[in-house]
Amino acid sequence: GLLKKNKAHTNQIIEIMKVLVLGAGLVGGPMAIDLAKDGEFEVTSADVNPEALAKLSAYPGIETVRADLDNPQTIKFLAEGKDLVINAVPGFMGYRTVERLIECGKNVVDIAFFPEDMFGLDQKAKDNNVTVICDIGVAPGMSNVLIGYGATLLETLEKGITYVGGLPVVRTW
Repeated sequence: GLLKKNKAHTNQIIEIMKVLVLGAGLVGGPMAIDLAKDGEFEVTSADVNPEALAKLSAYPGIETVRADLDNPQTIKFLAEGKDLVINAVPGFMGYRTVERLIECGKNVVDIAFFPEDMFGLDQKAKDNNVTVICDIGVAPGMSNVLIGYGATLLETLEKGITYVGGLPVVRTW
């Protein structure tokens, strides 16, 4: 734990959640920044791309690690001691990365959007007593959650529409 002062108690020992973000690209990078900005999480960002990691070096509270994230032993090493892993690797690596994290006994939030059937990992996750939340990026993911939440605030909802632009090279409506 770390020694941290708060309003209710001074010098209270609190545990800071250790989060590993696999992938420092257009989505994983901003996620690491957001998690680290308030000092509430100890964040490690790992990627094979040194340029992606260099962009994170300006932000305090993010440890960066250059690593081959398609190597099972590397995943095991990086995940050791972490409380939660965010899987933001490219989709072609997503399924096997989630599977490796489950085998390490890690809870995972996945935004990789892999083409394989995520339910193929259901029993393995149960056997390893971990929770995996798949496809929780922008869309599908948060856009669906926000529509659902908005629906709970209304008496009725006929139709919900979310416009999501993704990450195109040239942004157009």
